[in-house]
Amino acid sequence: MSAPSTRTSLSPAASFARRAAACSPSKANVAGLWELQEVAQRYGESKTILHPDLGRIDVDAQVLFTENRAQTLVVMTARPGTESQGKLELLSVIGRQQLTP
Repeated sequence: MSAPSTRTSLSPAASFARRAAACSPSKANVAGLWELQEVAQRYGESKTILHPDLGRIDVDAQVLFTENRAQTLVVMTARPGTESQGKLELLSVIGRQQLTP
């Protein structure tokens, strides 16, 4: 019969850091980077939306997180004075109406 488990519940970051450090001494740097939480966190980038009637709309996407990261909000805006901004303004007026007969 095996002894009862005495493991405590670790956060995902702590669990990863412990596993990475156990792999080899050279992996300890990965654990440190993970703790910085700079891994795979993109807060802003450019995206392209292809609208069936208006075509290409280039937007800047900003990712916002709640404090506990339970929810994410992506805010997409076009740069002022661009053709994409005009297309987004047109969409705010016409909504889901089709532009072709």
